[in-house]
Amino acid sequence: METDRTIFQTEWIAVKESPRGFQYLERKGKNSVAVFLLRRTSGDPQKYEVLIRQQHLCIDNQEVDGALTLFPCPITGALEEGESPESAAIRETYEETGYRVQVSSFGKYIVGTQVNEICYLYYADVTEIEPDFAQQDGTYLESIGKNEWHPFHYLKNCNYAACQIGYFKLQEQHFQ
Repeated sequence: METDRTIFQTEWIAVKESPRGFQYLERKGKNSVAVFLLRRTSGDPQKYEVLIRQQHLCIDNQEVDGALTLFPCPITGALEEGESPESAAIRETYEETGYRVQVSSFGKYIVGTQVNEICYLYYADVTEIEPDFAQQDGTYLESIGKNEWHPFHYLKNCNYAACQIGYFKLQEQHFQ
């Protein structure tokens, strides 16, 4: 059986080609997680807010007033070697938010046809849970990210695919 050929590689990414000539990008932590933290609003126990992580993404490296542009997304991160998606979701949530949670899975999606990556989707209800101090991973780009609470429907209009996929999948779970 033929294996995929590595065309280019760094410590973090590889460009590969399949035996049929299809080229794709593979990250070091090939697959990833997206975690949606939800909390009930104080005025209506049937309504939820979602925690949005504003962070720098590689699609736009522009600065506005001396600061990098930030984009809305759920809590995200790559699986470390040998780590299960659920463990990665719990670790990334604590690292980026300080919340200690048990997560529930609600699906996965293929990130794109040019990236060999599956993103596993999770959510946790953090209503009445107080977070610890978020440790971050020590990188500059993570240190400039910030967390913001928004109405649940905010996800529907985000440009990040995981937000929109999460919105429709969570909507099926009756989170409004």
